[in-house]
Amino acid sequence: MNTVDGWVRGFARQADADFRAWELYQRHSQAVAATCHQMLFLQMACEKLCKAYILKNQIQSPEDVQSSHGYVKKHLPTILKQEIAYLKSDKLAQMRHLMKQFSHLAKEIEVLNPSMDRQARPDNCEYPWDAGGEILSPLDWNFQPLQLLSIAGGPTFLKLLRLAINRIL
Repeated sequence: MNTVDGWVRGFARQADADFRAWELYQRHSQAVAATCHQMLFLQMACEKLCKAYILKNQIQSPEDVQSSHGYVKKHLPTILKQEIAYLKSDKLAQMRHLMKQFSHLAKEIEVLNPSMDRQARPDNCEYPWDAGGEILSPLDWNFQPLQLLSIAGGPTFLKLLRLAINRIL
């Protein structure tokens, strides 16, 4: 069955599996082969969540979302903002203040994919790159999103990401 609902569920299930891998790495850091692998799972979970969201809301067709990786920067902040609205908590205003940080983090997560913005940002979590004649490897890279997740708002970002994945499932 090749329906939009089937694609939404397929992308959401895969986002859940990718994010579970991220969560396992968070809990069992000794199991992480390298930070780049952890970041790869986070990037893939965010991308697939965004694709499920796009399809569920009929923003694009299943064929269209399969031909690009550039959805996180644009759609993840909207998804997280919706999760904040669903919470209806007394901390709602404070969490809305975090949206600027969430948008920055979404942009940084999107460029982890090696097909995104290679001229301005050659660093990625999957393949080595040329940095002015020196070949750098993701194995040795200090990833910006990982740093951003450790400051104020980072744990909330991850919590909202988990809630959004659960909601779309």
